[in-house]
Order: sequence, then C-alpha cells, then structure tokens
Amino acid sequence: MTATGGKIVYELMPELTKKDEDRLLRYRGQSLRLLQDAMDEVRASRWDRCEELLWGSLTLAVKGVALGQGKELDGLKAVESYALELGQEYRDRRIRESFTKLSSFGETAEKVRESRIRADHLVQTLEDVTGAVERLWNLAPGGDLLSALLRGDMDEPDQPDELEEMDGGLLK
Repeated sequence: MTATGGKIVYELMPELTKKDEDRLLRYRGQSLRLLQDAMDEVRASRWDRCEELLWGSLTLAVKGVALGQGKELDGLKAVESYALELGQEYRDRRIRESFTKLSSFGETAEKVRESRIRADHLVQTLEDVTGAVERLWNLAPGGDLLSALLRGDMDEPDQPDELEEMDGGLLK
C-alpha cells in the first residue's frame, strides 16, 4: 500500500512460484540465523565476525524483499541501491542507511579495539541494522506471520505439521 497525493494505492504482490517461495524461506532462515550469530559475536566482542554476519543477514533480507516483489538482484551494488530505494519508499532511515553504516563498522571496531572510543557507536549500528533486517522481513511476503511468531502471538498447533509427521511425531 502506498499513499500518493492523498490516495491510497494497493500494490499487488506477484504470485510466487514454489521455487521462489522455497528460496524466500531459505533467505529468511539464513538471514535470521546470521543475525542471531552476529548477536552472539557481539557478546564475545568479536566485532569483525559480527560485521560479516550483519552484511550477510542484511543482504539476504533485501534480496528476499526483492524476490517477493518479483525482482532479481544481482551483485552488491544492486542490493545496496534497492535497499536505499526501499528506505526512501517506506521512509525508514534504518533501511536507507544500513549499508552505509555497515561500511564504516570495521573502522569503528578498530578504534574500539585500540580503546580510543567506547563501543556505543558499534552497538547503535548493530541496533539499526537489526531493526532494518526486521523491517525488511516484515515487507516480504509472510512477514506479518513471521512477526507474530517472533512476538509469540501464535498459538501452538494442536496437530503435527507435515514435517513432524514425516519425522515420526512431534519434535521434543
């Protein structure tokens, strides 16, 4: 949905193929796993590794949104440009500035290691990029479902799903 000149225009999401749906789910899973791993690296003060994981998580999130809108992004420049476009379209500073902030992350981490500054700037970048990744996944198909799951708003299923049935029962 976009507001243009006082009118609300509903944008239809393209119909995704099964292959694209699977790829979108894979991107989402990998992106969120990388984001969690980045948090773990922060706790251990491994800033270099954290930066790599954040780049991966953010890149996959942008590619996931693009895929959900029927677009293929090839290369980091295309991903960064699309993130900037999305940030402007949705008026979200975190998305708009995410790659720019990450590009100076390593230099700031070096200064932190040399004890010239505190880690506050790194933590702020981490929070901004995390917020951008979460917002991006909310923009992708199924994002509202993901948000409900992460908030714990979804009830536990009464019946086992297909994977649980194939595995011989509920996962313990």
